[in-house]
Amino acid sequence: MTLTPEATVSEVLAGIDTSPGCSVKDSFACLDLSQAGFEVLFEATWITRTAQVPLEPGWSRVDDRFDDPSVAVWSDGVSGVTANRDGDFAGLSNLYTQGDPDDAWRGATAAVAASFPGLPITGYERGDDLDAALRNGYTALGPLRIWLK
Repeated sequence: MTLTPEATVSEVLAGIDTSPGCSVKDSFACLDLSQAGFEVLFEATWITRTAQVPLEPGWSRVDDRFDDPSVAVWSDGVSGVTANRDGDFAGLSNLYTQGDPDDAWRGATAAVAASFPGLPITGYERGDDLDAALRNGYTALGPLRIWLK
């Protein structure tokens, strides 16, 4: 994973195992790894929002088997999300739903905020999921690209 937009292709490749199946999260979508045999797996957009919203009815933690205070898994039986803390940020990932995407985003946002109160929520999305996140108060920060060899 790149941590700065100034990272160069040679620096990134020198720090990883470049065997088939490896991947690189180009956090700023500024590298071209195609000459090294990588292909773009997908492109997405970083998102963020602050949230101080009440927990939606029906959402509860379902991570009884985790013994890690930096991870929380939530579900309402129709949708679910994983929350994780990384420093001063709360990550939102693995959001899924069998229902309305906007309901899922509202519930997931409240669940992540309940897990790590006061922290800004970050993640990345693309396509319809990005559209739903933006409709529900998230702000687009910039692009990212996932490369696969």
